[in-house]
Amino acid sequence: MIHLIFCIFLFLLGASFGSFLNVVVWRLPRWGFSSLASPPSHCPECEHRLAWRDNIPVFGWIFLKGRCRYCAQPISVRYPIVEGVTGTLFVFYYLMFFVYHLSPCAPAPTGKLDIFGRIIYEPRLMMGIFQDWPIFSLYLFLVWCLLAVSLIDAELFEIPLIIPWAMAALGIVVHTLIDSPMVPGALNLTDPMGISAGLAAGGAVGLILSIALYQKGIIPEAFADGEPGLEVDELAYAAAVSAAKEQGHEPPQRPTTRDYTKSEIRGEIRKEIMFLLPPLLCSLVAAWATQSLPGLNRAWRGVLQYHWLTGLMGAALGAMVGAMVVWLARILGTLAFGRVAMGLGDVHLMFGVGAIIGGGAATVAFFLAPFMGLLVGLYMLIFRKRHELPYGPYLSLATGAVILFYCPISQYLQPGIQGLLQIVQGLVGA
Repeated sequence: MIHLIFCIFLFLLGASFGSFLNVVVWRLPRWGFSSLASPPSHCPECEHRLAWRDNIPVFGWIFLKGRCRYCAQPISVRYPIVEGVTGTLFVFYYLMFFVYHLSPCAPAPTGKLDIFGRIIYEPRLMMGIFQDWPIFSLYLFLVWCLLAVSLIDAELFEIPLIIPWAMAALGIVVHTLIDSPMVPGALNLTDPMGISAGLAAGGAVGLILSIALYQKGIIPEAFADGEPGLEVDELAYAAAVSAAKEQGHEPPQRPTTRDYTKSEIRGEIRKEIMFLLPPLLCSLVAAWATQSLPGLNRAWRGVLQYHWLTGLMGAALGAMVGAMVVWLARILGTLAFGRVAMGLGDVHLMFGVGAIIGGGAATVAFFLAPFMGLLVGLYMLIFRKRHELPYGPYLSLATGAVILFYCPISQYLQPGIQGLLQIVQGLVGA
């Protein structure tokens, strides 16, 4: 009975968030952030302001029989579908987390030792919404943002950056406030040597340095005249020209996009490498300093006793790792093929994802995403003129799956992660 009550509540809550999601998906990429509050909801045909009963999620559309109360023009079925899907996803993750116990986990010590004398840990899963509601709420916010990004990117081939920035900001704040090593989904950096925390602190300093150098113009802007046009832009322009000819109008002006040669594209992407160098170098220097300088090492270990600080660093490291993996793929793919491999919006998206679910989970999601888009990609390659795919929906799908299954994945990868930390430990002279 308690699960039924929560499922009904979460569906209604999710449908309400889905109603706002419809506003975000339509207005944000076209009119900007300020448009989300004004003007109030209205019919796009007659522009009459809608009554409160017309805005009831899902049921408002049903009561109106899919038509505007004032002008009788049809209302897109997309609105109730998005509302219903959002509500269903809220219920789905509740059931997965708290009924079927497919959820983020935390390493709980068993009190037993392995053959090497190390403590054996077992995963602690989310057990109930009453004690785990803060992290569950954060994950629902992540799901809502991923759905918004997917709908916008699938239609317009762009990701409004304010969405991943909001994800990153909230992820860092929540993990700072609630994280402790025993909380499922926490991102505390708890390795005994403090290497990962050193990498996080140095990377954050380097990122701030890169942003400052970019603002000063010392690090040049890549693709300052805009990135090369996409196939979808050419197809949209061709369709607009064809429609204008049929109506006897003048053809529209071609969008102003600069044509780059392959060597020019490779030259532009090298500017992005310059932006990445300070975070990479500073992270290695900070890891070396916190391990190799005795006084600093003692002070560093003392500082890392505070769970709020290791939670903050874990979220920051997750954001940087999530963005770094995608950015490296963008850079290497562009250098290899002489055309832009991925959009920077995907980099920002995984920055936000990593701040919420951590760097390891974000990395797994990135490598899982191609399999999510494989069938669609093959279909478009064979049957469609357009071969470019928006990657945001597939990164979102992969993230949604990793949320549920990263606990066993992390258990499987744990020896490799420990080995990687040992390699870094050797590099920095710990």
